[in-house]
Parts: sequence; C-alpha cells; structure tokens
Amino acid sequence: MSETLDRMRRLHNLRPRQSQPELTYIPIDESGDPLPPRRAPSRGRLEELLPGLEIENAAGKCYVTTIATPLNAARGGAPLSRALDAPPAALAPFHPDFRLEHGGDFASAAFVDTETTGLGAGAGVYAFLVGVGTFETWPPAADAPARGSPLAPSHFVVRQFFMRHPGEEAALLAAVAEAVGRCTLMVTFNGRGFDLPLLRARYRQNRSLLPAPHRSVDLFEEGRPHLDLLLPARRLWRRRLQSCRLIHLEQQILGMQRTEEDVPGALIPQLYLDYLRTQQAGAMRHVFYHNREDIISMVALGNHLVRAYQSSLDQIDVLPAADLLSLATCYVRQGEAELAERAYRAAAAMAGDDRLRADVFAQWASLLKRQERWAEAAELWQRWLSSVAGANVLPFIELAKYHEWRTGDLEQAEMWAAWGLHTVESALAHQRLPGQMADLRHRLARLQRKRSGRRQEDEGASGA
Repeated sequence: MSETLDRMRRLHNLRPRQSQPELTYIPIDESGDPLPPRRAPSRGRLEELLPGLEIENAAGKCYVTTIATPLNAARGGAPLSRALDAPPAALAPFHPDFRLEHGGDFASAAFVDTETTGLGAGAGVYAFLVGVGTFETWPPAADAPARGSPLAPSHFVVRQFFMRHPGEEAALLAAVAEAVGRCTLMVTFNGRGFDLPLLRARYRQNRSLLPAPHRSVDLFEEGRPHLDLLLPARRLWRRRLQSCRLIHLEQQILGMQRTEEDVPGALIPQLYLDYLRTQQAGAMRHVFYHNREDIISMVALGNHLVRAYQSSLDQIDVLPAADLLSLATCYVRQGEAELAERAYRAAAAMAGDDRLRADVFAQWASLLKRQERWAEAAELWQRWLSSVAGANVLPFIELAKYHEWRTGDLEQAEMWAAWGLHTVESALAHQRLPGQMADLRHRLARLQRKRSGRRQEDEGASGA
C-alpha cells in the first residue's frame, strides 16, 4: 500500500494548487446532527477515519457517510441552488434518447457516481462505493421522508454507500435502491457507458440476496430519464478543450482545483484492494473525497450545460465563440436553421483567431448552400477571404463554382479559380490538401475553354 500512496503523493505534487476556497463539508447522521470530527492519519480503521454509520437492511449491513452542503455554497462560480432553476428538459431536443422531457427537474434527480474494482461489467467487477446526491430539506422534518419532501430543498446531500468487504454488496445495493426510490431523473458523468451497465449487472448478480422491492432499480433501467453529462459536454466544449474528462471540466469550465485530498481515478481499484487486505482506511479517505467531488461537480456542470444550450434564445453573446459554433452545429443537426444562423453570426463576430473564424464561415456558408441561398453564400465566402488570413482555398473554389453555374459570369469564375490556384501554389506543402492543385488547374482550364468557346460564338454571331 505504501507504494501506491507514494505514487499518489508524486502525482499530487505535479498538480496546480487550488485557486479558490473549497466547500466546507460537515459529516452528519440521518437526523441532521453533526458527527464528531475524526483525525486524518494515514492508517486506521474505516470507522475511525471516516465519520459515518453502519446501516442494516433486509440484505445485511454496509457503511454510509452523509454530508449535507448548503445550497448557497458556490461551485463553478454559482451557488448550488442555481441548478434548481435550470430545466434539464432544455437538453431534450439535443439528446432525445435521454428522455429528459419525462424526468422533471434537478430537484427530483439522483446524481450518481460509482467507484469500482475495475473496468467493464464482468462478474468480478464490483461497485464498492456508490455515491448518491440529492436536493433535500435538511435536516429532514420529523413527519416527512428525507428524500422527496414537499418542502423547498435547503441542502445538497451526498450519501456514500460503501461495502467494507464483498459480503456487504447486497446490503449496499438495497440501500442505494432505497436512496433513489423517489427520484425521477438520473444524472451521471459517463454513466451510460460505465456506471449504469455495471449497476444493472450487480443487481442481476445479487438478485437472490436482495429483498423483492430492490432486486432491480427502475431508475437504472434503460429508457428511463437519464442525463449523462459527458455527451452534451463533449458537443459543447470539445472544440476548445483538449479533454472533456470531469477533472479537466472542473478546471476549465468551473474554475476550480481539487485539493491534495484527491486521488487519480486509475489508482482507486488498487487502493480498495489494499484496504481489503490490510483493513487500513487511510487511503480510502481520498477515494471518498474523489467520489463526493465528482457528484457535486455534476450539479454545477448540469447548471452550466442547461444554461449554455438555452443561451441562444436569450443571451447568446455570453458564450465563447467556439461554444457558439458547437451550438450552431447542434442546431443544424436538429433542423433549427434560424437558431443556427444566430449562433454562427455571433460566433463570427466574437471569433478571436483565423482558424476558428474560418470554421464558422465554412459551416455557415454550407448551411446557406443547402438552403440554396446562393447570393448570401457568395457574400459570406467573400467575407471569409477579406477577414481570414491563410492559404485556405475553399472560398475561392466555391466562388468559382457559384459564378460558373449560378450567375454564368465566366470571367468572374476564371478570376476566382486563378486566384485560388495562385494561393495554393504559394502555400507551403503541408498546407495543401491532396488533389487540390490538380482540381484547380482542371477547373481553370475548363473555364478558359468555355470562355474561349463563348468568345468564338460571339464573334461568329457578330460576323453573321
């Protein structure tokens, strides 16, 4: 275990330090009373190092920690409460398979993240820690359940269900089923590809050990409302971010850094195996922290994504140009040409570099071509040439084609083709696309033949 922890420390030393204060967490029991603080040594039993409770249900016992965070606590530049005003259904047109129009709002959602013993959903892979985050009134009223209370939520509560050994898996699964039982929407990060297939497999594997109501979880089944934040995040931010991993989105979108308490996800399976072997839980504190941070960050990312996808309807100019271009692509895919044009127009006005501006003009003009708005497309290609430096010859080719086939002005067509060929011949070899020079030479020769033929026809007509 010391070798793994040493590796953790070396990795942490390479990380930038936290740039803003982090949330203050106070462990509590289910009645809302704070649990006594625990010291944080590197060794010790779980119950000594991680404040929590042993719970028992019809399937056995497992361990749970509960932390309630006030909704005025900030994450990603906004209080957690902002998510309650962000309707997940705004993403439904972009991801119809998420069934978000049937899932309600974030107040009724379960934010779920798992820590596992490996990848995939094979029989030997366990979800040894399942975190469930919900918006709740806290502490819970004596005459109302902790989840699903009709009162306005005051906290975001994260419960982390942990199996101290594989024999507690059925109890963990039963406890998770109870925790999400009243929720109508599931929110994950890459849950479609990982967390949900694994959880469904574990419930099937433990079916005979689980009480009848908890042998499966309706919320986890395919076809239920499920917002997997990874997919809309990629569509929106992949153009300007090198990675859409959650840890990178926290840094680039939410503007935060985790503390040295965190642990790289790749080390987590080994840390759990070390814990099973030694029963020393020092490293498990890092795993619980990692899981909890993932869940709370999902709240902030959900808020950011919903507001970004809604922005073109009201405040489109608040987004970076690259995000606006990504949104325009989404609108085109939906058939929302008017919204796409608004996004293209704003992106073109805000783009700060030639490459991005060229991408905007290329996609925008392509939309106009499909709508057969040829004159407007030609104006855009000329705007492209006048405002973007570089060796991109696409606008030259498009203008040559436009005048050859749409306006019949062969002189203009020849001029644009010749200009494009000169641009390619002057460019460095790595800037040329395969076949581009041959295509332009062929196009220019054809135009010259056509112009020559037309002159001969005109001369013949005048002589007659």
